[in-house]
Amino acid sequence: MKLRLSSFNWKLAFFGYLGILLGIMLLAGLGMLKTFVLAHPPYDKLGHFILYGIASFLSHRAINRNYLVIFGVSIPLGPFIFSHFTAFEEFLQAILPNRSASFEDFFASMAGIILFYYIGEKLDKK
Repeated sequence: MKLRLSSFNWKLAFFGYLGILLGIMLLAGLGMLKTFVLAHPPYDKLGHFILYGIASFLSHRAINRNYLVIFGVSIPLGPFIFSHFTAFEEFLQAILPNRSASFEDFFASMAGIILFYYIGEKLDKK
C-alpha cells in the first residue's frame, strides 16, 4: 500500500497538523487542558507518542522524504527536525508554570517519531 499523495497535499496535511499540535501546546502551556485525560501522567506518554509520531510521519513526506547525511549516515530530515523540536518542547515544559518536563515524555515522543517513521517507510515499500 504505497502512500501516494502529491507533495502539495503532504505539505498541506503537515502544516494543518502542525497548527493543531501548536494549538495543543499553547492550551497546555496556559493550563487549559487540566480536564483532558491525555494531558496527565501516565496517559500523557501515549499523547506524546501519538502526537509526535504523526508529526514525524507527515513531516517526512512533506519534505519529499529527504535525508540529511552526517558522517556518512543518512538520517531522515523530517524526523530529525521533530526530534530537536521535541527536545526544545520538553525544555520549555521545564520552565513553564503549568507544565512539567520529564525524560519519560521525551522518550515516548522519540519512540513515536521513530516508530511512525518506520511504519511509513514500510507502507511505502508495499
